Amino acid sequence: MNPPAQARPALRAFTLIELLTVITIIAILMALLFPVIRVVMDHVHKVQAKTTAGQIAAAIAQYQTEYGKYPVADYTANNPTVDLVLGDRTKANAVDDNAELFNILRALNVGKNTDNTYNPKRVIYFDTKIASNPSAPKSGFLDGPGTGVQGALYDPWGKQYTIVMDANYNQVINLTGLYSDFTGKSQDGVDTGMRIGVGVFSLGKDGEIGSPKDGVTGMYRNGDKISDDVLSWQ
Repeated sequence: MNPPAQARPALRAFTLIELLTVITIIAILMALLFPVIRVVMDHVHKVQAKTTAGQIAAAIAQYQTEYGKYPVADYTANNPTVDLVLGDRTKANAVDDNAELFNILRALNVGKNTDNTYNPKRVIYFDTKIASNPSAPKSGFLDGPGTGVQGALYDPWGKQYTIVMDANYNQVINLTGLYSDFTGKSQDGVDTGMRIGVGVFSLGKDGEIGSPKDGVTGMYRNGDKISDDVLSWQ
């Protein structure tokens, strides 16, 4: 006689209360993780922007070594005593978008660099990836149809990198109207800016010079308060 088969344990489904409890726990964990994820991503973006800003400054220095001048095109022809600011026209008082600079550094036959006027050797001094979303370009060039300036380089927050070049060759970049806490003496002894030839910066997450909401308006640092801007010379 065969022994009776053991009864299988009955499957037990989750109750509605148990499901709601699990969902609530997951929601709480997600709420706790989101701020951490934002902080991590902000740090990643700052590192990326810092690296790119340094690469841009290095590319301009290489151009200056090759041609004996900065890639300022014809912007300073009528006013050779001022430095050149290219990038965000509204927030950084730039005279033009940074696309014209990168047309030169990328040896592109467009804009002011038509016929490679300012890069006749057609050397590519700088290039990087194309922004993945042309409708909201970030972390790359806007090449092709999209929302923004064709050929401009955008930071991780969707703003143009701003570049200041010592176009009057007085060994100082003039940061008047940008950062009031960076000073240096030009050859004539006037305090006007930093004793460097090229400065590159990102306006950071808030898209402003300094961080107005933190009390750092028009400054990079104010006491123990530091803006979210990313500077090549810091």
